[in-house]
This record gives sequence, structure tokens and C-alpha cells, in this order.
Amino acid sequence: SVRMGAKPSAPKESEAMKAWKISSEHLEKYNLEAQADKKTSGPKWGKYVLGGCGVVISGIVLGALPFLTVALRKHPLPYVPATKKQIDMVLKHCPASAGAKLVDLGSGDGRVVVEAARRGIRAKGYEINSWLVLYSMFDAWRSGVRRMATFHRKNLWYVDLSEFDYIVLFGAKDHTSFMNEMEDKILNHPTKEGARLIACRFPLSSFEPYYEDVDPRGDQGIDSVWVYDIDAHKNVDIELPKDTSSSPSSSAAR
Repeated sequence: SVRMGAKPSAPKESEAMKAWKISSEHLEKYNLEAQADKKTSGPKWGKYVLGGCGVVISGIVLGALPFLTVALRKHPLPYVPATKKQIDMVLKHCPASAGAKLVDLGSGDGRVVVEAARRGIRAKGYEINSWLVLYSMFDAWRSGVRRMATFHRKNLWYVDLSEFDYIVLFGAKDHTSFMNEMEDKILNHPTKEGARLIACRFPLSSFEPYYEDVDPRGDQGIDSVWVYDIDAHKNVDIELPKDTSSSPSSSAAR
């Protein structure tokens, strides 16, 4: 019985109610921590995208660097691929005689060297751009001439020319004195007896060609070749040879 005037006691909290309250408190605490972590850390995929962009940009810069540094050299020779017509014009003066060897100074993507090898001439290419050297090696392998066509990453000024019958050079305008210095290299370093120099796009400064075929577009065109007998310029008393495989310099050849 309940005494009159006594304060009634509070009903006892059930075990189920206690468990529900504890679970609610833990759930609310977890939600608050999750929201705080989301605000501070941000979405994880953003980090992956940022890292991927960094890798791609670094790859582009590394790939383009050998081409961009051309402008920093003493003689900036840009990479301009030779046309099929120009390759034929060059190799017209390089008969595939027994043991004949050809060198391309500044071989670019190697297409002159590879085509010379296809025609039976043992050929070497020297190029300062490492990416172009690697591509040239791949192209020689793909074309089945990797034993006849070899490529080296080397500055053309340090190449020994004494073993070659045909020296191919894709020149530049002489405002950089490139062609003058190339003449000095030819005159002051050993070259093989009877060797020919085939200059493409631009002629040497003072050498006299015994054959020329000049693009009618002049400096705007690229399909031009000048052929020089090296011995005739090292020994001025030797008479310039007559090219039996092609007509001599004349207005008709231009």
C-alpha cells in the first residue's frame, strides 16, 4: 500500500531502453566523426586524379625536352623529316657498290639510313636526339635491315668520317655558320678517297658542287641536293669529276 503524502518512486528503466540509448549515443558520435573527417580529408579520388595528371605532364615534358633543347645549341638544326622524293634524290648518287658505306649526319628518324640499307648499302646514322635514335633502331628492326642500318646517339662534330664513301648532310642556312664549320671539318679531318658529300636543302658555303638539283621554290622548298667531290676540294689541282649517273650543274637541272 502507498502511504499518504509519500513521493512515488520513478519507474525502473528497462534493459532494452538502456541498450537503445547507448546505441543511439554511439551512432551519433560516429556520424559526427565521419562528417569531421570528410571535411578535413576531402574525396580520395581527387588525390588519384592529381597524381595521374602529374605523371602525364612529367612524361610530356621529358618526351618533348630533346626537341625543345635544339634552340639552346650553337647550331639549332630543327627536325624536319625527309620526303620520299628527297631520299630518292640523295640515293641516286650513292650506288650500292661492293662494300659501300654511307653516313647520315643528323639522321633524324633514320629514314635515309633505312632506305639505303634496303638498297644494299651499309649505313650509319648519328643523331643527338635520343628519342629519334630509339625510333630509328625500331624502324630498322621492323624493316628487317638492323644489321645493315645502325644508329648512334652522338654529336655529329665528333664523328669519324674516314670509313664512308657517301656522307649525307641535311644543312641549314649559314646565318649560324654551320655550313662553314662543316667545310672545315671535311677539309681538316680524314675522309675516304673518292668520297662524296651530298648536302640536302642548303648548299655548302664555298665548295663547288659537280651536280645540283635545286627546288624551284628556293629556300621555301626542301627537295634540293648538291653533290661534292671531297678530294677535289682537299686537292685543288684535281679536276672535278663528271657524274655519269646524272647531268652536271646547269640551268636545266634546277
